[in-house]
Amino acid sequence: MPAVPPPATVFVTGVSGFSGAWIARALLENGYAVRGAVRSEEKAAYVADLFKIHGDRFESVIAGVANLSATDALDIMGPNTDSVLNLLESTLRHGKNVKRFVYMSSAQAMLGHEDLFHVYTEDDWAEKDLALVNEKGSAAGGQALYRASKVLAERAVINFVEEHKKEIGWDATRIVPAWIFGPVIHDWKAFDDLNLSSKIMYQHLTTPRDGDQVNIYASDYVDVRDVADAFVAALKVEAAGNERFILDAGAYTFQNLYDAVHATAPDLQGLVLGNPSPPPFSFPGAFCDSSKAKCVLQLKQFRTLGECAVDTLKSIQGRL
Repeated sequence: MPAVPPPATVFVTGVSGFSGAWIARALLENGYAVRGAVRSEEKAAYVADLFKIHGDRFESVIAGVANLSATDALDIMGPNTDSVLNLLESTLRHGKNVKRFVYMSSAQAMLGHEDLFHVYTEDDWAEKDLALVNEKGSAAGGQALYRASKVLAERAVINFVEEHKKEIGWDATRIVPAWIFGPVIHDWKAFDDLNLSSKIMYQHLTTPRDGDQVNIYASDYVDVRDVADAFVAALKVEAAGNERFILDAGAYTFQNLYDAVHATAPDLQGLVLGNPSPPPFSFPGAFCDSSKAKCVLQLKQFRTLGECAVDTLKSIQGRL
């Protein structure tokens, strides 16, 4: 399919959320018009003010929300896939002018390889966790259930496009990010209202850890602004159609995080120092290869851990 250049209109689900707000901002700054789905009048008012500088190139619509509370751990998998299929079905029925469907999956859809030093690529899937869930159901445990749900949802996109390829005039691009951190621009009033990754990053930086705990693997990461740039590129680049792209800026220990923050912003007060001279970090964690995304989507170098963490912290501290 051809690329989708500005000033095309892009529909963004979850536009009032952590990633959605940044994706909408990047699209608007690149000349696109954005129509975003929100869950309430209050959220609609917030994003309208957030993007008011862009005038009528941004508008929001309020989408109804069903009660998705699950009584069994296995029940989380159905709604995850169903919500994706509902979007795809709606696009099939009503999206006559749609040219590209960009779906955000998660690195959790790939992880779980038995080799701890395995380098993940776009060919990897969390097959081990999916098999475990198929065997044990809800007894498989939360991590396996979550990973399996991500596999099924992403594969639903692939299968839908294949099954309806003679009916649709659009393709589907899948973005597969590591843990997404970065500054918060969406609406929140109390710490508990924040998205999970922002709370985790803040707690990492403000809660001391004992002894050798500072030198254990903490996470892989990617900055939300780099994710937003990738979404824009996924529309602009013709070759991105029906492709899968990993976004991962690298792995870090807690001490790596502390050191990066203090080096980036030495004047920040009240942050964990840890042990600045720990043993070298020998376990790379779940390293994911982002070279395909950098090449095809022509992405710049991902933001550093220090920049990402400092900007996350400042955006939260400024409102607490």
